[in-house]
Amino acid sequence: MQKKFLIPLFITLIFNTLIAVLLFLLLGNIDFNSLLFISHSIGLSVLGANFLIPFEQYSNDIGKIISHSLMGLLFGLMIAFIGHRLIFGIDLTYLIIYPALFFSVVAVLISWLYFSRLDNQEALDKIKRKLSVGHKKLHWVKTADSKGNIFLLNVKEIEYFQAQQKYTCVYSKDREYLITTGIKTLITQLDTNYFWQIHRSSIVNISFISQVSKNEQDKLMVYLSSGQALPISRNHLHLFKKM
Repeated sequence: MQKKFLIPLFITLIFNTLIAVLLFLLLGNIDFNSLLFISHSIGLSVLGANFLIPFEQYSNDIGKIISHSLMGLLFGLMIAFIGHRLIFGIDLTYLIIYPALFFSVVAVLISWLYFSRLDNQEALDKIKRKLSVGHKKLHWVKTADSKGNIFLLNVKEIEYFQAQQKYTCVYSKDREYLITTGIKTLITQLDTNYFWQIHRSSIVNISFISQVSKNEQDKLMVYLSSGQALPISRNHLHLFKKM
């Protein structure tokens, strides 16, 4: 969090120092330390006022940027007038308002450019995080047997899932387990490179398919290595054109 504030602060200090040097070279008759004090008093006050805006509102709330910048400008001018008299023993004239406005604009631009870029980057990172969560596939399934014993199965060992009324049956190594997750939800969580939904009520692990052929009723079936036969619905026939 500190980095968000240190970077624009550092940039503002450098830029305002460079502007003070430039004004000193152009004007010549004004003390450099005086210019440096004025530039930093106003530039940092405007920058600090912009820091008061909640980060998530910064890039899309121009009204707050303007109001906070004006508040920072007034505060910076007050510091410049009072501080200059105390430190240098000289009263400033109202001509300071012109360079003051310039330093204010510089500070606002630095704040806006930096925070807008940072806001966009954070939004992009948030999207990436959501996408990575969305693409995270199921590797283990928590199941139970008919006696209520809990088992954690690796999806690679599961032959197929089949919907049965309120539950989904999970078949692995000639054993049957139960889960409450439905077929529609499961297919979104499983890696479709290995698991295909072949019917509205069943998902099969293609690693266990030994044969795909028609039965006596001329219906296309999937035959697993365990000997289990599962029907393929018309809506899912296209999957087997890949094979």
